[in-house]
Amino acid sequence: GAGLGLPGEFPLAPPEHAEHAAALARAAALAEAPPPLNTTIGIVATDAVLTRAQAHKVAGVAHDGLARAIRPVHTLYDGDAIFAISTERLPLPATDPTTPYGMHAEAAALTAIHAAAADVFARAVVHGVLAARRGGNVPAYRDLYPTASSRYPG
Repeated sequence: GAGLGLPGEFPLAPPEHAEHAAALARAAALAEAPPPLNTTIGIVATDAVLTRAQAHKVAGVAHDGLARAIRPVHTLYDGDAIFAISTERLPLPATDPTTPYGMHAEAAALTAIHAAAADVFARAVVHGVLAARRGGNVPAYRDLYPTASSRYPG
């Protein structure tokens, strides 16, 4: 997950071999229990004025960020859902056929929003994993890798 952030955003150390071996042993012990449900629900927001179809596409592209940060993702045990909202403060630029490379300004703006949605969603998932605490008998990342995550401020 550290590779998904901005420079210095995730100050993680690579886990020591012993710490990783202990984490694998704890995970193997949990494997005997029924698989947990792993639904991830999120929201991605923009200030761009979007149509319903455009907002739907932004939410769909945010799933790419989910797939970058979580493996495996969208399994039979998941009910992943991402919603897109807009404050509708900024209209998209008017379509102009003179935009460089033949790309219309509106399409270029939407492409930038799509890329940002995936990138920001991936980063948000990593922040969530690093900030999470144990749930019942299921350890969090920081429980499994306390040394590796000790520099994360969350």
